[in-house]
Amino acid sequence: MSRCRPLCLGLLLALLAVALAPPLAARPLEDIRRRGVIELCAHPNALPFASRRGPLRGLQVELAERIARGLGVALAVDWVVTRWQIRYADCDLVMDTIVDREALAAAELRLRVSRPYFRSGVVLAVRPEYAGRGLEDLPRSLRIGVMIGSLAHRRLERAGFVTIPFGFEDEMMAAVAAGEIDAAAVTPISLGWFRRSRPDLGLAVLDPFEGDAELSWDLAVGMRRSDRFLRRAVNRILEELLASGELAALYARYGITFRPPRTRTPPRTGRRPPLAAQECVRLGYRRECR
Repeated sequence: MSRCRPLCLGLLLALLAVALAPPLAARPLEDIRRRGVIELCAHPNALPFASRRGPLRGLQVELAERIARGLGVALAVDWVVTRWQIRYADCDLVMDTIVDREALAAAELRLRVSRPYFRSGVVLAVRPEYAGRGLEDLPRSLRIGVMIGSLAHRRLERAGFVTIPFGFEDEMMAAVAAGEIDAAAVTPISLGWFRRSRPDLGLAVLDPFEGDAELSWDLAVGMRRSDRFLRRAVNRILEELLASGELAALYARYGITFRPPRTRTPPRTGRRPPLAAQECVRLGYRRECR
């Protein structure tokens, strides 16, 4: 993934240009269907998540396309480089939002999330000779790449392992391939994407942090300006994709083993008063207001 250093000045000017713009107003399902389009915020150069060019569009874009198709509308993508830009972009969806009630309630973006659709977190990518072992069975001389300052970094260091800090997961995986380190603490998506291009290495995955709420988490569709009807519609589409196996097949195209989410329902980030029956009728949502 490019570091975008030559673009820093241009990016700064772009951010300054929108800095005084107010946050955009709500866009309920009724408005999205009237416009005939739903918009996604995604990074233009971040495979396997998203890409503006090339034959692969990325997991986030392809999943958003399926959601748009299920809603009967087209998908448009607002390409953003930083999360700060999302606040001023005209997008409705932010994919791969971590399902954490407290973080969602405190976040400036005020995202409401769908039901979870994938289980992510931190796993260990190891060489084949270490496959099937638990963390306690690994030699403490093992050189493990970690994201600098991360919780996994601190946990593995306290457990007595030799930790090598990195700034990017793709650099960690390249170091494993080159034999510079023996293992890497990465997300299962990063590991799967790397194994897709280097199956010859036979890298195995260990999941020593499964069940640890701080190092494993569910992902969901974040919706910025949604109403309850959009969230219900997106949840139904996700249920269908999960039940049919289409979502697992999508991840497999990118080399990623599908990991079912731990929970099926989105967290509650606050209660809202029920919509009055006459308001449901006005919006045309009689069936969904029952």
